[in-house]
Amino acid sequence: MIHLVTDSTSDIPPSDAQALGVHIVPLIVRFGDEQYRDGIDIDPDQFYAKLEHSGVHPTTSQPSPDAFATLYQTLLANPDDLVVGLHISSKLSGTLQSATLAAKDFDPARIHLVDTESVSGGLQLLVRAALDDIKAGDSAAVVADKATRRRSKVTILVLLDSLTYLHRGGRIGRAQAFVGSLLNVKPLIAIRDGEVHPVARPRSWSKGVEMIVEGVRGCAPLRGLAEFHAATTESLLDLEARLSTVVLNVNAILGRIGPVVGAYSGPGGLGVACLGAD
Repeated sequence: MIHLVTDSTSDIPPSDAQALGVHIVPLIVRFGDEQYRDGIDIDPDQFYAKLEHSGVHPTTSQPSPDAFATLYQTLLANPDDLVVGLHISSKLSGTLQSATLAAKDFDPARIHLVDTESVSGGLQLLVRAALDDIKAGDSAAVVADKATRRRSKVTILVLLDSLTYLHRGGRIGRAQAFVGSLLNVKPLIAIRDGEVHPVARPRSWSKGVEMIVEGVRGCAPLRGLAEFHAATTESLLDLEARLSTVVLNVNAILGRIGPVVGAYSGPGGLGVACLGAD
């Protein structure tokens, strides 16, 4: 049996993960001395409420190798069990490194790990595509290879309310070019090759959403689409309405940017992830 493992930066709600049969290893969110397991001890509603009222900037950390080793031990109980792990970009987190260290204690033929070079909705789309491959009867090695090849077909665009959180958290990547007097602008960024890149500084929020829609249009034909928000439900509904006229025959996944990713996006962000057709 092939077991699919990912991490909490995929922003798959626990109920969906259970229904899909996906195993999620949580990252850690800290507010000062307070520590929470992403998606277990703190959910998006609790996180954004705390972010709004706390004077402490949240920090995050990767799961320990022991967290992965414990899960692998359970999943590989039977001789025919195998694991495929799809994880957040190694340029954004050390999560894959922890998984790799844990995997060294097991038969290397039984655990296949993939750096998806992605996060949030993009990672979730790759996870769901891998589930389809498993259902289709592909071997663990083939599932991992297909995920590796698909990662170049993922486009992630995010309209932020501010660069402040990304800058403070040290994950700003090539969008550093936007920093300076521009921390208060509402920038459009992309995740490319596993790191943050600047895209544009739209004149208004509406213009930024329009740029997202055009970006999605340029990714067609699509296999999958995910639309995510950070405490901006109205913005998500607006984006969904605009994209419904552009993307046909693809059911979009609608969701929340979770606590770990939200620690860098900050409140008010709106994003989309596209997976191009194979």
